[in-house]
Amino acid sequence: MKHLKVEGIDVAYLDEGKGPCAILGHCSSASHKEWLPLIETLKADWRVLGPDFIGYGQSDPWPIDKPFSIEADVKVLLALARKTKSKLHLVGHSYGAALALEAARKLGARVKSLTLVEPVSFHLLRIENRPEWKDVEKLGVSVLDPVAKGDDRKAAAAFMSYWLGRWRWWLSPERFKSAIATTIPKVALEFSIAIDAQTTLADYAEIEAPVLLIVGAKTPPPTRAVIELLGGALPNAKVETLRGAGHMSPFTHPAELNQLILDHLAAHR
Repeated sequence: MKHLKVEGIDVAYLDEGKGPCAILGHCSSASHKEWLPLIETLKADWRVLGPDFIGYGQSDPWPIDKPFSIEADVKVLLALARKTKSKLHLVGHSYGAALALEAARKLGARVKSLTLVEPVSFHLLRIENRPEWKDVEKLGVSVLDPVAKGDDRKAAAAFMSYWLGRWRWWLSPERFKSAIATTIPKVALEFSIAIDAQTTLADYAEIEAPVLLIVGAKTPPPTRAVIELLGGALPNAKVETLRGAGHMSPFTHPAELNQLILDHLAAHR
């Protein structure tokens, strides 16, 4: 792992392979390891940059005495983009996809392609007054209230039960549950993006790169709604649905998902 400084915070990232550059953004409570199967395939012909976003993996946490900036993790992607002078490809899942979407706006013509797996750009539901926003608000309360009271385990259970289902969370190994609870204060900070972000569909419509939007057929309504909104706003977008998959498709359906990503990257290499 290599390291760089963003907002004065030490950020770790993987840098493997040679060729066209693909930057991979992971979901909340994960790390670059989420993408290891894809990285193993790509690195023979691509240069892959995989960050651990602030507070995850080997990167340092966000300072407790500093207000969280919704731009902080976007700046991680922008800093990695400066590691190459060539055009690049952005891939992201969930939180990482929402960050990749924001980074693509700022990088403009440097982005050759964008692959977004269920971006949690939930602020769009708020701005567009979509009914699914109520579900996001409820999820936020179920996470933020326990974190404020110091009950990270309860917050982690609420967060992951929403995405995995209660039974899958309940049956998860204790080690996994503890790891998620450790990261949940950062997850709570990330809800400020849904609450405060002001980027509109018209802003995203400025992205001219070809965009692949991937959604699981069994994902919760808010993520489906975000895909619907972005699919209608982005001028060069197509939507693919993964049958049988929920929100966590990089973990539950890696072969099918990674093939869609590989095909999109190859088509715009």
